[in-house]
Amino acid sequence: MSTTKVKIALGIASAASLCAVLGAVTPAAADPAPVGVTFWSGAFTGQPVTYANPSTDCTTLPFTVHSEFNNTDRSILVYKTTDCTGHALTFPANDIHSFIRFDAQSFRAIG
Repeated sequence: MSTTKVKIALGIASAASLCAVLGAVTPAAADPAPVGVTFWSGAFTGQPVTYANPSTDCTTLPFTVHSEFNNTDRSILVYKTTDCTGHALTFPANDIHSFIRFDAQSFRAIG
């Protein structure tokens, strides 16, 4: 066999071996998303805070938030004030949103 044919045969065998190994590897299970409502200070960046069981009472956030992941079965209202008054944004259950131009300071669950 010529040197070129040997190199080609070895290349094919190596590629087949790599495919077999990669095909046998299974990815690690991803961590499940936290149950509750998670807020971030930026657009899904910056400081996060999670509330496992959001209340229907007003909850003042520890910092201004600009995005949310509502992994609950209830809608939430997010307010610019610290006492859940005035204009609010409504986010349904199982929702993810950023709201960069809205400085949220408090929230409550509804429903």
